[in-house]
Amino acid sequence: MLWWFHGAFATMAFRDPDDAMRLVQVRDWIGGQAFWDVSQHRVNPPLGGPMHWSRIVDMPIAGLILLLRPIVGAAGAERLACVIVPLLLLGGLTAALFTAARRIAGDAAALVGVALLLTTPSILVQFTPLRIDHHGWQIMLAGIALMGAMDERAARGGLIAGLALALWLQISSEALPYAALFAGVFALRHWIDRAETPRFVAFALTLGGAALVLLALLRGGQAPFVSQCDALSFAYVWPLVALADASATAVRAIGTGSPTRRLAIAAIGGGAAIAVFLLTGGPCLSGDPFAALGPLAYKLWYLQVMEGRPIEAQTLTMQGVILLPPLLGLGATLLAAARNRDGRNREGARMRWLTLALLLIGATLVSMLVMRALSVAHLFALPGIAWLLLLLLRRVQRSGLALVRVIGSVALVLLTPAGLCAAWIAVAAQPEAAKKADADCRSAAALAALDALPPATLFAPIDLGPDILMRTRQSVIATAHHRNAVGISTVIRGFVAAPDQARHVIERSGARYLVSCDGLNEMALYEKENPRSLAAMLAQGNPPLWLEPLPANGSLRLYRIRPAGN
Repeated sequence: MLWWFHGAFATMAFRDPDDAMRLVQVRDWIGGQAFWDVSQHRVNPPLGGPMHWSRIVDMPIAGLILLLRPIVGAAGAERLACVIVPLLLLGGLTAALFTAARRIAGDAAALVGVALLLTTPSILVQFTPLRIDHHGWQIMLAGIALMGAMDERAARGGLIAGLALALWLQISSEALPYAALFAGVFALRHWIDRAETPRFVAFALTLGGAALVLLALLRGGQAPFVSQCDALSFAYVWPLVALADASATAVRAIGTGSPTRRLAIAAIGGGAAIAVFLLTGGPCLSGDPFAALGPLAYKLWYLQVMEGRPIEAQTLTMQGVILLPPLLGLGATLLAAARNRDGRNREGARMRWLTLALLLIGATLVSMLVMRALSVAHLFALPGIAWLLLLLLRRVQRSGLALVRVIGSVALVLLTPAGLCAAWIAVAAQPEAAKKADADCRSAAALAALDALPPATLFAPIDLGPDILMRTRQSVIATAHHRNAVGISTVIRGFVAAPDQARHVIERSGARYLVSCDGLNEMALYEKENPRSLAAMLAQGNPPLWLEPLPANGSLRLYRIRPAGN
C-alpha cells in the first residue's frame, strides 16, 4: 500500500475530506486548542462549527507528529504520521483477527483468515495510507471485541470485549447497535451455560464503567449530563451503567444455579437498561439526529451521502457487495458448527461457531441499515470463509486428476470476498451513462490562490471546506459535519437560490469571497435543483455583477463579494 499510494504523499492528497478535517483538528490541538474543545473555530465564524469527534483518534497522529517534528520538520512529521497511523491500526486488526480466528478454527484457518483480510478491498479501503479518519478504529475495535467473545477465559474475554466497545462508543455512536449485539449474545450464552456468566457480567461491568469514565475524561465532567443523540452522552451512557449495576446486583441476589435464574439475571440487566433509556432518551428515542438539518439540507446533503444510506437506496451492484461475503461467511460458519468434530471440547468449539454466526447476523443487519458498516460484517465473515476454503482445498487436492486439482484450487479464489464481489460486479453491473469526473479543486495546486488572500471567510462548497481549512489560512461557512446545521443550510441556500436572493444569504454569512468549482458534483446537484440558481449562473460562466472574478487555478473559480451599493 505504501508503494501503491505513494504518489499522494507529497501533496497530502487525502481521499476523503474527513481525513483533511482530522488533520486540521490535530493541528489545532497541537497549536493550543483545549483538549475538551473539538469545535472548529474557522467554520462558520464567529459561532464556530461544533463537532462530535473524539480525541482518541487524534492521539496517535498528534503523538507521532510531536515525536517526529524535531527530526523531519513539521510538514514531514505530518506526512509520516498520516501514512503510518492507518497501517498501525491495520496491524492491530490483523493481530485481533488472527487471535479470534485461531480460537474459533485453529492455526491454519487463522492464517488463511489473515490472507483474506489483507486482500479484502471493503476492509482495506479504511486502512490505506493517509486514511486517518475514525473508520479504521471502528473496524479494529470490532476485531478486538470479536477476540474477546472467543476467549476461553470467560471473564477476561468479557473485559476485553467491554473495553473495546466502550472505546468504540467514545469514537462513534455507531457502536451502539454492536454494544447491544454483544450484550445480547453474551447474555444468551450465560443463560445456556453457567460457565459463561463471568463473560456476561465482566462485559456489562466493563462496558458501563469504562463508558462513563472515558466520557468524563474525554469530554469533560459535565458530558455525562448533556444529552446528544449523535454521540455517547446522557441519553446512552446511563442505560449502560444501569445494565452493569443491575446485572451485577442480580447475580449476587439471585445466584446462577439454574437456567431460570440466569435468564432472570439477563432480563433484569436488559430491562434496567431499557427502562433507564426510556427516561434519559428524550428525542433520541425516535428522532433522527439529522432531521435538525432542515428539509433543504437533508435532501441536498444528507441524502446524497450514500455511505450512510440503507441497502434499498444502493445500486444492485452495491447491494451484492454488501451482502454476498457475509452470506457466504454465515453459511460457512453454520456448516462448521454442524460439522464440528473436536473430540476434546466439541460443544465449546461448536458454541464459538454459533456465537460467531449470531454476531455475523447482527453485523449484517447493521450493514443493511447503514452501508458503511459493511466492513465489520465482512470482517466477521472471514473466519467462516477461511474454514470453508481449507475444507474445499483439501477435497480438491485429494482428487486423482491433476486438472481437477489445478483448476479446482484456482477456482477457490471466487469464494474469497474480493473474488466474490468481483464476480458479482462482472455479472450484475448494468451499463450506466458515463459520469463526468468530479473536478479536482481540493488539490494543493488548485487551492494555492486562496492561501494568497488575506485571512477571511469564504463562501465555498461544503465538500471543499476541509481542504480549504487544511491548506490555507481561510475560514469557511460549512463543512460536511452535521452539527453545524446552520452553516450547511446557509451554503446550500446560497447556491440554490436565485442570484438576488442568494446575495442576501451570502452577505448575512459574513463571507468576503465566494469559491466555486467547475465540474464539482456538489455544484451540479445545486444546478439541477434550480436551473436558475446562483450555482447555475456560475457554471455557465455568467456570475452576477455583485461577484468580482479573481485569478484562480484549474477548475476553481474565485470571486470577491462586492458590498451592497457597490
